[in-house]
Amino acid sequence: MGLAVKIGQGFKDFRNGLSIIFGKPNPEAGGDRKLAKISVILEAQVSSHNKYQMCTSVIKDIERVLGKEAKHGGKEAVERKVALSLATPEWMHMLHRIGLGEPDIRVIAMEALKKYAKM
Repeated sequence: MGLAVKIGQGFKDFRNGLSIIFGKPNPEAGGDRKLAKISVILEAQVSSHNKYQMCTSVIKDIERVLGKEAKHGGKEAVERKVALSLATPEWMHMLHRIGLGEPDIRVIAMEALKKYAKM
C-alpha cells in the first residue's frame, strides 16, 4: 500500500509541475477555456527563432476552424466563434506575442466567409 501512495503522489507532483511550467489559464477570465489552455501551451513554445513558423501555423489553424464554421453554420457561426476567441484573454495575449491581433482575425473570418459562400 505504501508504494501505491508514492506512485499516486508522484503523478500529482508531475501534473502540478506541468501546470507550473506551462501556466494555468484563469478559470474566471471568460471566453473559451479549451482555447485558453491551448494558448498557454503555445505561448510557452514561442521564441524569437520560431515566431514566423508559429504565426503561419496559427493562421492555418484559424482558417481551418473558421472554414468549418462557415461551411456548416454560415456567417452567424463564424461571428460567434470569432467573438468567443476574442473574449479569451490568453488567446489574445498569445496572438499579440506572435504578431497577430483582432483585425487579422476579422480579415481571416471574412476570407473564410467569402470562400465558403461560393460553394
